[in-house]
Amino acid sequence: MSGVLDLTAILVMYAFGELVARKTHAIVDTVLTISVLALLGFWSGVLPKNVFNVSGIDAFGMVIVGLLLTSLGTTINLAELKRQVNVVIIAITCAVGASLLIVVVAILLGKKDYGIVGAPIFAGGNAATLVLLNALRNYHLQTLTTYALAVLTFQNFIGIPIATYALRHEANRLLADGLPTMDIDKEKSNQHRKILALTPTMNTPMMCLTKLGVVASLSYGLSLLVHGVVNYLVICFILGIVFYQLGFLDENIMSKTASSGLITFLVTVVILDSLANTSPHQVLVVMVPLIICLLVGTIGIFLTAALLSRFFSVSLPMAVALGMTCTFGFPTTMILSQEIATSMGRTDKERVILENYFLPKMLTAGLITVTLISVFFAGFAIKYLH
Repeated sequence: MSGVLDLTAILVMYAFGELVARKTHAIVDTVLTISVLALLGFWSGVLPKNVFNVSGIDAFGMVIVGLLLTSLGTTINLAELKRQVNVVIIAITCAVGASLLIVVVAILLGKKDYGIVGAPIFAGGNAATLVLLNALRNYHLQTLTTYALAVLTFQNFIGIPIATYALRHEANRLLADGLPTMDIDKEKSNQHRKILALTPTMNTPMMCLTKLGVVASLSYGLSLLVHGVVNYLVICFILGIVFYQLGFLDENIMSKTASSGLITFLVTVVILDSLANTSPHQVLVVMVPLIICLLVGTIGIFLTAALLSRFFSVSLPMAVALGMTCTFGFPTTMILSQEIATSMGRTDKERVILENYFLPKMLTAGLITVTLISVFFAGFAIKYLH
């Protein structure tokens, strides 16, 4: 099969996965669909084992991961995080609580590595998976690689239904007690020029990609200087935040490259390369650890949310919903907020108030867990793999 046929086969699977995600409102996400299709393709022989290599996705996809992690740093709005400080604390603490409980239970069961791999992914999904898979490949830990992908693809099935139920419960409470008055006036940030900001003419799609490449290359150089003590991809994310604050990188810069869709496709698909060498037996082996990880992580979020809801005077359902955002992140955080507001609000005014109440909180919680927390967790966890 030539490279173009291999690439087209993968594109078809990805497009079908996106269609399923839209039809199911992201309950069945793109990664789950294409993972199942890829496994069936490899096991049946329809897809060759070297499909990612021949199509060129394997090599280029792994190179582009650094640029994507750098761009994620430009989505961190420090001013908004300050305004939603309670939400940030709840989201971070729930993710930490779930991760610690997963690791503790795994150690007690004599499966430490499963806990070390599962905890960061449960606490943040894609970003953590990208960091961990890079290390797992180097260590040739195929079963743990399969387990990592399983946690990533199945955590939605627990996180989304629980968050949906919690948000509905919170909406009912608000409607019964009286909706809060919302201040729609937002703070305007100072418009002063940042120290490394370039002129608007320098923000073409190619220049944006070049700037991402420069920062990713600097991150790679720093990782060599520290002898890999801090993972290269973690440094990419940190410098993405730094250079965004300095003005060298624009906010959400990936959307300005005119290639964000292609890059997202490459980075999403490249993590499936490990499935080519996965056997049905390995999938069965990770099923029990997978179920334990998801259940224990969920219990950890509930316990942590119960404690924090009292401390911050937040309802338990709202605290649980914020904690569960680590299992799905954006855009599901936005979709759930909008759908709950639309379905629960009885008038246009109620729908607007509910959406204004849920959306900033859910977006902030999902952002802080899926990016900041998960990347640092994964970078820390790598040191303890063997």
